[in-house]
Amino acid sequence: MKIIRRQPRIVSQKILANVSENFARAFRLPEGHRNVGFFSTDNDDIAYIAADDATKKARIQVQTSVTYYGGSMFSEYDYTGTVFILFSSEHIQDVKSAMGYIRDFVDNYSELYCFDGDRGTGFYAQTIARAGSFFRDWANVPEGQAYAYLVGAPVETNLALDKALKSGNVKMARFFPSPTNANSCGAILTGTESACRAATASFIEGLRQATEDPMGF
Repeated sequence: MKIIRRQPRIVSQKILANVSENFARAFRLPEGHRNVGFFSTDNDDIAYIAADDATKKARIQVQTSVTYYGGSMFSEYDYTGTVFILFSSEHIQDVKSAMGYIRDFVDNYSELYCFDGDRGTGFYAQTIARAGSFFRDWANVPEGQAYAYLVGAPVETNLALDKALKSGNVKMARFFPSPTNANSCGAILTGTESACRAATASFIEGLRQATEDPMGF
């Protein structure tokens, strides 16, 4: 089965400078962080990874990250997307820079796939060489360590995750048990970059086997 890349997109983004005290309190912003950016994408996985990537390049902190129930198929309108991520900084220029880094990652470095063009077999499988500060806190990945971000449909993904964990010296940093808010399943695995790449390849192969023979044992 041929693997085809799908292109996720940012569906909405906003930047606020010098937010009100009530706003800062509502989002529990750190002292001095009165500048914020927030965005949504039509795939939640890329949003988390892109936000972490931005923490490596701009002086920001991710404050809120949540996937909507049901995802974008059940949004109130077209620009809601499937996730909400808010980050903050002491300086508005850092927020602007971070938003640019996020857009660049979503547009050019995402690894959202399907098999043979079938949107019903969508999955996210990507190896990242170095984690940022967001994944250090959110996913228990030591800052600077490689990780594999692996997400797909629940039944196929559980089979594929087992193959990925057996592929080399990786461990599970965070597990997303099924069903998630987006009705998926997955995990973030950590280890050396080469081990994470081997795990990602094994994960994709496991998904392929399960998709080709969905009723087989």
